[in-house]
Amino acid sequence: MAYDLQEQEQIDALKGFWAQWGKLIGGAVLAVSLGFIGYKAWHAYQKSLAEQAAVVYSQLEQQLQAGQLDKVKATVAALQKDYPASAYAANGTLLAAKLAFDSKELGFARGQLKWVVEHAEKDDTLQAVARLRLAAVLLDEKQYDAALAELAMAHPVAFDAMFLDLKADVLVARGDIGGAREAYKAALAKSAPEAPVREFIQAKLDSLGS
Repeated sequence: MAYDLQEQEQIDALKGFWAQWGKLIGGAVLAVSLGFIGYKAWHAYQKSLAEQAAVVYSQLEQQLQAGQLDKVKATVAALQKDYPASAYAANGTLLAAKLAFDSKELGFARGQLKWVVEHAEKDDTLQAVARLRLAAVLLDEKQYDAALAELAMAHPVAFDAMFLDLKADVLVARGDIGGAREAYKAALAKSAPEAPVREFIQAKLDSLGS
């Protein structure tokens, strides 16, 4: 097939372009393709992990309902080891800590709550809940300074009243009645007018006298 001069020049120019840039363009297309495949594979892997974690969490729920603390310890350890970044691990650990606290195994409860604090950095709400519960465990163990240190940590504003209320409880236990009174007052100031907890905080404040 014959080409005129203009067509031949265009063909030659195109050949020259691909000769110079063909490998680079081909490499870029390959990189994008591999990146897309990798992205899909990663999400498939994450979905598979989540499904596996859900199965283990379901077992944990059954053990928690039955109050089988020994089995709970083993199952939550598996969640933490195999799926540490999942919500199932953090939530399961909180529930395991509650069962341990109710069973008077404060050391285990404390360890589980510390795990949540350390692994829930991206979820400040979950971390705040863990800190509150950890401070409560430390209060029960009479580790007042450690409890106050947890309550002094940064947390969402929505938790201010609860942190201050528990801080006051710790100060009462430590014998600092003046400090406790101020903390209860601050907790009242931070709590919503319609919050049911206000009445409870007020009652504790009143019990300290003026």
